Parts: sequence; structure tokens; C-alpha cells
Amino acid sequence: MSSLVQSPEGHVPLPPSTQHTPLTWRLGLLALVVALTAAVYALESQIGVRGQAAVGVVAFFALGAAFSTNLRAVNWRTIGWGIALQLILALLVLKVPAVDAGFQVVGAGVKKFIGFSNEGAKFVFGNLYDSRPPDFTPDGKETTNSGSWSRLFRPYKAIDPKTNQEVEVQPYAFQFAFVALPPILFVSAFFTVLYHFGVLQWIVRVMARIMVYLMGTSGAETLSVAANVFMGQTEAPLIVKPYVPRMTNSELFALMVSGMAHISGGMMAVYINYGADPVAVITTCVMACPCSLYLAKLILPETGKPETSGAARMESVKSPYVNAVDAAAAGTGDGLRLALNVAAMLIVFIAFVAMFDALLGGIKPLLLSMGMSDGALSGWPDDLSLQKVFGWLFSPAALLMGVEPDDAQKVGSLLGAKLAINEHFAYLQMKSLKAIPHFMTDRSYILTAFALTGFANFSSVGIQLGGIGAMAPDRRHDLARLGMRALFAGFLATLLNAAIAGILL
Repeated sequence: MSSLVQSPEGHVPLPPSTQHTPLTWRLGLLALVVALTAAVYALESQIGVRGQAAVGVVAFFALGAAFSTNLRAVNWRTIGWGIALQLILALLVLKVPAVDAGFQVVGAGVKKFIGFSNEGAKFVFGNLYDSRPPDFTPDGKETTNSGSWSRLFRPYKAIDPKTNQEVEVQPYAFQFAFVALPPILFVSAFFTVLYHFGVLQWIVRVMARIMVYLMGTSGAETLSVAANVFMGQTEAPLIVKPYVPRMTNSELFALMVSGMAHISGGMMAVYINYGADPVAVITTCVMACPCSLYLAKLILPETGKPETSGAARMESVKSPYVNAVDAAAAGTGDGLRLALNVAAMLIVFIAFVAMFDALLGGIKPLLLSMGMSDGALSGWPDDLSLQKVFGWLFSPAALLMGVEPDDAQKVGSLLGAKLAINEHFAYLQMKSLKAIPHFMTDRSYILTAFALTGFANFSSVGIQLGGIGAMAPDRRHDLARLGMRALFAGFLATLLNAAIAGILL
């Protein structure tokens, strides 16, 4: 039996000697990644943050190439044009004043757009919708900038039992359910209305035609990748639903990677509402189009004959909604399910984080109680937590993105939280860190927004298996087999976007 599936992909088997990337190539590329990372640590003061990011672009690309199933089969036209488009988009936004001004206007418009949902939330939740924290003058008088709800939670003095020192306690907490979730309902309804009138499909078709012409990818996968700028990881493939069951494995992989590397329009609004830089969020979503596509074709090259090769055809499907009101109602229902899912996931995953933190924090006291000396555990931190472990593991990636060396471990902890838990948790952590004066530089916050903007986390593997698998039940085994590899590629795409931004900022 051939090692390549004949159906539904129609593969022509390659000679046995060319079916896989040679082990020596993989080891060489991994050695290059290690050497580049070591060089950045050794020369960070000489090369600066832009130099770190430039090395990071090479290191991240080499890491993707090291895990390619068959480097010999890679279409380098796809890779070259993908990188070129990614760079052009980044240059236009970050270096051309007119384009940057345009994106600033768009970002401000998005924030204004999100604000419309506050009117509905205000009617339903009353003062609970107001997320402004309490604000006081130095002499303790309340200003008009205080939120109508938060003024009930004034700071007060208390004794810290650990240090026996008086500290100021800030009892106010961001009311996530009443502030962050309502925009999901509104944005979901709005995008559904745009879909009903065919506006989304037209924009997606234009974007897809450009990438198909330049990169030589298939029409179906490119349409889905373009749709991910506006739609979620399970909604975007609906654009090409008739083709999904007959897609090659490489096309399926591109669908999955793009879903991991992007966020939906609704989530874009939520993250900006968390305080993320709006230009960074919008820019990285656009850059992720070519980036996720060329990384997918680098890691799992096309060796078959896609049905929509060289064409950006979109099936003419009549809107399932009677009118705009029906579309808005249906979108609201979808948004409600998404909002409840977000809230439920946060409750559960944050509870797991607290449990793991307690277990990690209890290791040292347990070892001491078993007779180990303080000297033997002198290097063991008293406050060991998941956040600290993530900071250690992902600080090299943060440094290669081009963040300030002093911020690498802080950004690394956010990257780890995004991958292991989800981007909501990571963004909320970043929101709380921004409240601490001078905790990180503005550059580090902006690059972190680039890297966090994506659905690349472990739970997304299951989401895609259920969502895309429902469109093509016979391909579930392929989706399951490609899931973890797609997670790796999607996460790598967000790091690449951040590194390129790190060169240009």
C-alpha cells in the first residue's frame, strides 16, 4: 500500500527517498534555532530589540521548516509571496503614515463601534455596565471619572499578615460578565447581517483572489483563510463547506492553521475592550492571512491536486435568513452561545490555574516537611506558580519577538497562558498588568498584543475537531491527526507576526 492516500486527495506517490524531510536536515535546522537563540541572549545589548526581532524571524521560520513533513515538496513561490505579502502589510501599517493614520481611524472606529453595545448593556444591567475604576484626587476626593458602580469599592488600608505592614487594598474588580460579554452579542449580530447582504463574501472573495494569483494556493483554502479575518475558526470554513469533504490533507491543514492564527470579529472587539492596542490587533489579523497560509504549506506541503486549484470560486449560496431582522436575531443567538461558552471556559480554566498554582506552591513546604534542608532548596522559589513556569519556558520566544530583555519573562508568562489556557485569560492578565505603573514598556505591550491575537490554544483543537468535523464526518481522523501540528503552526504564525512588527516598531 502506498504511504500516500489516493482518495479523497488523489495523491501521486513520491519516490520513497523523497517522501520525508531527512533527519539530518531537521537536526541541522533545530541546531540553527538553538544557536540563534543563544546568540540573541549573548548579544542582546549590541544588537538591540530590532536585532532580536530580526533574528527571531529567521529562528521562527527555521523552526517551522524543521517540522516540515517534506521540505523537498515545498512550493517556494507560495512561501516567497506569502512572506512578501506579510512584510508589505506590516510596512504599510507601521511605516507609511497615511496607512497608519487610516488604521488608527479604523481602530478608533472599532472602539466607538464597541461602545454602541454599552447602550444595550446599560439598559439591561444598569450601573453594572460601567467599567471605569474608582478615581480620586490626592486628598481623597472622588472625581467625575469614577465609574458609577466602582465608587462603592473605595480603596482602604489593611495589615498584610505576611509582612505585618499596612498596605492599601483595591477592592474593585472588573465586572467581566457585564462589560466584556455584551459586545460579543452585538458584533455577532452585526456580522451576520453583513453576511446576509453578501458584504462579507465580497470582501473575502477580493482578498482570496489576490492570494490565489500570487501564492498559487487553491481557491477553497484561500477563501477560508481570508474569511478568518472576520469569522471564527469554525465559521470561516462554512464559506467553502461544499469542498471540505474532498479537500487534500494540506488544504485541511491550512484551514486549521488559519483558524488558530486568527480571531473572529467578535473576539477582536472583546480584546480591544480589554485594553489591547487596536491597531496591533487589527494589523496582526490581516498579516495572519498570508502568514498562516505559507506556514501551513511549509509544514505540510501540497502533494496532491486540489479540486479548486488556481481558482477562488465561492459557491453562490442563498442567505438562510428571511431579512436583516431575522439575520440579526440569529446572530444574537449565536453570540449568546459564544458568550456563555467564553464565560464558562474562563471560570473552569482559571479554577484549574488556581489549583495548579496551589499544588506548585505546596511542593517546597512538602519537601521541607520531609526533611530536606533550606540550603538544598535555596534555588527553589517560594512563590512557584504556572505564571512563573510559563515565564521561564517562553521567555526565549518573547526575546526573539523583540521585547525588551527586562520584559521577556513577563511576556513569556502571557504567551504560555495563551497557549495552555486561552487568549482570554492571557489578555485579562495583561489588562491587570497594565494597571501597574511602568510594569512593562509600551513596546512590549504592543508586541504582546500581536502575539496573543489568535485562537492557538489546546482547547481549539477540540473546537475545530467538532466544528470542521461536522462538515466532513469522514475526515475526522485526518482532523484529529493534524490537530496538534496545526496548533504549533498557528502559534508560530502569531510569533512571526510579532517579530516582524518588532523589527518595524
